Amino acid sequence: MKKLSMISAMFLILALPASAESPKKLGIGLVLGAPTGFSLKYWEGSRIAYQGSLGTMFDGGLTLGVDYLIHERVFRDPSAPFYYGGGVFLGHPGFGSPSYSHRRFALGVRAAFGVDFLVRDYPFDIAAELGPALLLTPVTGMGIQLAVAVRFYP
Repeated sequence: MKKLSMISAMFLILALPASAESPKKLGIGLVLGAPTGFSLKYWEGSRIAYQGSLGTMFDGGLTLGVDYLIHERVFRDPSAPFYYGGGVFLGHPGFGSPSYSHRRFALGVRAAFGVDFLVRDYPFDIAAELGPALLLTPVTGMGIQLAVAVRFYP
């Protein structure tokens, strides 16, 4: 419980300065998949964004992830930019060798590829994402993280 409280506090502290600067740039919502939990997205400009998630994986382990994302207008519809980037995660990734225990925290890196549907005239977005991931410690392993996020921009 202490670890969960510490991770939650860190997650909120990282988000507070961004929300104080420009509330329309910060999206708060839910993510379903890997992980399932809470999602934050802070837009630094029209192309660059930072994304964070805190949630549980398929077998119940807690994970915290942070990504740096670059958005490109590659589709005809400018309200659906493709994005790519990289990030790190801490916690139980939901994959790894059979000797991995979800009672131990792990560290890993991941790539992120997705499409962010920016809903016109409404303050929310829907993102679909694929994230190949590499578990670095306590054991090595590779996996794929798939997720759908819905965020509201107050």
